[in-house]
Amino acid sequence: MSSQTKRPLNILQNLVGKRVTVRLKTDVEYKGEMDNVDAFMNVILSDAEEFTGKEHATKYGKVIVRGDNVLFIQIADDIL
Repeated sequence: MSSQTKRPLNILQNLVGKRVTVRLKTDVEYKGEMDNVDAFMNVILSDAEEFTGKEHATKYGKVIVRGDNVLFIQIADDIL
């Protein structure tokens, strides 16, 4: 086991400026560049796109997602 503990919030905060996918409990996904994330999992994305299922729904400039709606945040394997 590693002697250095990795906390999920620290990992997410290190992703600021990277592209992520945020899946909501309603199965809607937002893909964009993470501008900020806090301890409540509130997420701010820029250049965000909304997807319903596999279909592209619309494109936004900036999206604020309330943390209690977040099911998960997906990051690319090569970023870790």
